[in-house]
Amino acid sequence: MPMSRQKVERTVWVSQHTLEVVLSHSKLRLSFLEEGLVRCRYVTSPVFENIPTYGVAPEYRAAPPQLQAEDRGEFLQVRTPRLSLHIRKADSGLEFYDADGVCLCADADGFGHRLNERTGDDFVWVQKEMPPEAHFFGLGDKPGKLNLRGRRLEMWGADHYKFTPQSDPLYKSIPFFLCLNEGRQYGIFFDNTMRSYFDFGKERDDRLLFGADGGVMDYYFILGATALETVSLYTRLTGLPPMPPLWTLGYHQSKWSYYPEQVVNDLAAEFRKRRIPCDAIHLDIHHMKRYQALTWDRTHFPDPPGMIRRLGEQGFKVVCIVDPGIKINPNNYVWKSGFERNIFCRRHDGALLRGTVWPGECNFPDFTSEDTRQWWAGLFHRQVAEYGVRGIWTDMNEPVMFPDKTFPDDTRHAFDGFSCSHLKAHNVYGQCMAKATRQGMEQAAPQRRPFVLSRSGFAGLQRWAATWTGDNDSDWENLQMANLMIQRLSASGVSFCGADTGGFLGHPTPELFCRWMQMAAFHVFFRNHNNGEFGGQEPWCFGAEVEGLVREAIEARYRLLPYLYTQFHRYHADGTPVIRSLALMLHENTDMYWRSTEFFLGDALYVIPVHYKGQAEQKLFVPPGTWYCYHTDNRVPVSNAEFVTPVVRTHIPVLVKGGCVVPRWPVQQYVGELPVPPCTLDLWWAPDTEETSSLYEDAGDGPDAERFGAYRLHTFRYHAEARSMRLSAERSGSLDNGRTEFAFALHGLPRDAAPHAVCDGAELACEYDAEAHLLSTTLPANFATLEISF
Repeated sequence: MPMSRQKVERTVWVSQHTLEVVLSHSKLRLSFLEEGLVRCRYVTSPVFENIPTYGVAPEYRAAPPQLQAEDRGEFLQVRTPRLSLHIRKADSGLEFYDADGVCLCADADGFGHRLNERTGDDFVWVQKEMPPEAHFFGLGDKPGKLNLRGRRLEMWGADHYKFTPQSDPLYKSIPFFLCLNEGRQYGIFFDNTMRSYFDFGKERDDRLLFGADGGVMDYYFILGATALETVSLYTRLTGLPPMPPLWTLGYHQSKWSYYPEQVVNDLAAEFRKRRIPCDAIHLDIHHMKRYQALTWDRTHFPDPPGMIRRLGEQGFKVVCIVDPGIKINPNNYVWKSGFERNIFCRRHDGALLRGTVWPGECNFPDFTSEDTRQWWAGLFHRQVAEYGVRGIWTDMNEPVMFPDKTFPDDTRHAFDGFSCSHLKAHNVYGQCMAKATRQGMEQAAPQRRPFVLSRSGFAGLQRWAATWTGDNDSDWENLQMANLMIQRLSASGVSFCGADTGGFLGHPTPELFCRWMQMAAFHVFFRNHNNGEFGGQEPWCFGAEVEGLVREAIEARYRLLPYLYTQFHRYHADGTPVIRSLALMLHENTDMYWRSTEFFLGDALYVIPVHYKGQAEQKLFVPPGTWYCYHTDNRVPVSNAEFVTPVVRTHIPVLVKGGCVVPRWPVQQYVGELPVPPCTLDLWWAPDTEETSSLYEDAGDGPDAERFGAYRLHTFRYHAEARSMRLSAERSGSLDNGRTEFAFALHGLPRDAAPHAVCDGAELACEYDAEAHLLSTTLPANFATLEISF
């Protein structure tokens, strides 16, 4: 029978920051890891086993806070500088309060469990009170509205072909959500790899429930100073992302599939002839011999290393797909070596797991085994070290077998020393594959940063791979879903994400393709990928006008690469997401909880995608501050209010925040075409304002920035009064890339301005275009202070 409402029998501090609570028929261990981070772990067995976590990063280091504990009669209270936890004695319910004494989250029936007779494990769940003002966000790649209130969702990685807003579950299982409640907020990460459930008021509109079909009730209560900081703290807990190779932030062209080699060569030549920037070409399964992993079809690709070298001379990097299914073929080294090392998954009675995917009947590596991961990593030497492949794209790793199914429940997995069935390993299978793939790339080419793209993943996916949203359709509804899913993934710790731009299935209209490309140019991962059975989807396939507009969108992306790379560095350094929804940024404003079209790209850019065919205008919310149209420099006449802007064909609405420095480069056809691109520091005038911005520079690849401090981080502080401004700069890092100067542009000055500029105490020559409201000058690369009055 279900077990809940357990009394507290006794408590004991097992360490300075860990309290164990003995309940009627279970135990609770509370670990205070930081002032805003508490781990809550329940077990129904006599002991707390040290079961591996695939979500929490091994490099995470707690910063235990000072605690104050007190017995308050009906409850025990433990306080940190940021929160207070009450443990009710009568029913062991937990109540979390902020520093102001406001209850953020309170158990209703608390922890419950019930025997699962089929598996011998327990169903586990926690039920909490859900105020009518509470709203919920996160959970990875779920489609539909950003606000999850009223929905019940599931975590069980699935290949959902042609998904809709109602489709659930999808490819990824990221059990983290954020609660926003009239300016108050918190996050919860449920660290359980089993099939899990989250009910945000669907069954009862006053109850929040989450649980799983087995495993341990192990969750982290997360409270940052702001909602954005709560997401950052979650990202630090589950793993900060490595810096990517800079070229991966460029434009990627992909299709199912580009073959034979001449098609790939012609594709590359067409990009360069038409002067459309592109950095990567992705090769889908048709580059392989009968779809067998880590092989090449020598009929279609007679000289892979030669082709890759020639493409590299033109600035293209090659990304190759690989699936986990290994065709049963004694003549194939991959299968033979895997069989000899006994790394393939087996059923409960010891028989090898067999299933059909693209190559035919396959066996499947058990990526939850360290031995398997080492074996898999070693397979990439030829592809990466000898042939020069620059990225690996892991697909079908939910995992999937035909037709539309996954491994049988009784499939056994090593689970890093805690052997289990597929029920526990399913949701981390793809992530473990991504981890092994990244390790293989690191071993094969230690002088380069790896690029891994994974369709599936669990909490902490950002440690190992970028991702995309899966097999979408070519229609306006899927464009909207792509916008929302990428905002949701970013709020779930995974900023390095994108969608199949233009749609994978079907063929977009010219207008749809143009609008999708204009939006995707502001996503962190920018790839055009489609099913070639529906026709071509390259930028020149929709007529000269669309080709020109798409070229401009891609060129705008390449100009913004130093800004985007800088925002990624902040994500790498402290977990701040690159893409941020309005609700995440303005959680004190309850009107933002149901807005989802607009999103922030870093601190300075605000993007408003076009969601509808023939759309002539867009109603948007203008955040607090001074804002300009990024494309025209026109100042937006309102702040912290709604505004209607015309929608034009040439671009989607994008705003830029006054007072923020946006570093920009000239257009390149590929990253590295200019070894040290000239950099312009663009700044938009904002009176009576203070802002902080930055520019991060390193070699764009390789380990030197991390190992030897070969980077340069410029921090800019802007302070303005009514008719003057001061921009100060500080720097860290030892990079010397030969840069001697920055171009500087100050936008939006009054037409009647007569600017006077001083840099580091010396008069500075500048030009002022009154019609364009634009001041231009040049600054030394190591300038400390710029002062302008007018």
